[in-house]
Amino acid sequence: MATDYIVAPRAGHASIRVDAGGNAWIESYRCVDCSAVLSSRAMACRSCGSRTSMQAFRVSESGMVYSWTIVHRSYPGIAVPFVSAIVDLDGGPTLKGNLRIDNPNAVRQGVRVRLVFDDAGGAHDKDGAPYVGFHFVPEGTGA
Repeated sequence: MATDYIVAPRAGHASIRVDAGGNAWIESYRCVDCSAVLSSRAMACRSCGSRTSMQAFRVSESGMVYSWTIVHRSYPGIAVPFVSAIVDLDGGPTLKGNLRIDNPNAVRQGVRVRLVFDDAGGAHDKDGAPYVGFHFVPEGTGA
């Protein structure tokens, strides 16, 4: 999503990191003792209880659909239907996000998807900085 910005973009999700050039990625944490993946920094591993520090890592941008729902009713201005999906990223973690797909009825468990970063629906903060968000698309399709 690298673009030239007048005001640096801001992360629209707690796990998103954005560099000065507007390049975005998802950061997660791995326990150095048991390799469990945590989506947020923690004082202790939720899997083994270790208090050894967690290592931050950049997650894979591909994964598989684990679960989903097709949303047919939403707030005014939100186009429906859309697919809200739970995706197991390769190497962890599991993320929830919208799956942009032409035919929502074609979604199946195990469908391969990739992570795409975008402008978070055109949202901006009070200083005019754009927010960076993410969604998923089936592998082999455009953003």
